Amino acid sequence: MLAVTLYFLLAIATQGALSRSALSEAENNLSAAILLRDQAMKENPAQASQCFEVYTKGINAANEKYETKLNGCLETATTETEKLEAEVADDRAQVTANGESVCSSYEECSQKESSSDFFECYVKAADASLAKSLDIQTVSKTKMQYVNLRYQTIEYDQKHCSDECSNAYVKESTRLYSELDRCLKTGVIVTSEPEDDEEVTEDYN
Repeated sequence: MLAVTLYFLLAIATQGALSRSALSEAENNLSAAILLRDQAMKENPAQASQCFEVYTKGINAANEKYETKLNGCLETATTETEKLEAEVADDRAQVTANGESVCSSYEECSQKESSSDFFECYVKAADASLAKSLDIQTVSKTKMQYVNLRYQTIEYDQKHCSDECSNAYVKESTRLYSELDRCLKTGVIVTSEPEDDEEVTEDYN
């Protein structure tokens, strides 16, 4: 169970979901739990087994719950990015078409054998492509600013969502560790729900 917990912590840390302070606190809880396990198994194996059975269920549930929420943050960011790309698809197509048209007209001029025809073609092509070039510049500049702003918003929302997820995970794992510590010391198994002040206790002494 503790190995699974450590793996989960490393996984969400790699994705940037845990801040340094949050990860440090979670790691401290895990280290303390390992020490408690070793000591408790020596002093009172039966009681320790009962306590860790409850803790195992709780931490596994917390892992699954917050891994799902974290994935939800990432999926939302991916969806929003896809929507943005679809939104500017027509603008990209317009810029691409204008760019290809300008390039085509210049390419045609480059094939002229006569220097007179060559330079005359480029003069006319430059005049004809001026409007399209200005349109390319205007659309690209406007959309570049818009897209960059939207990307920043998506990134911020993802980070905020992930931070909320990791903070909630650390809070719940800390609560579970506190209950485990109490159980190992008193033999009382505490079962409580997150954000719920009511507790149900059972004494296994």
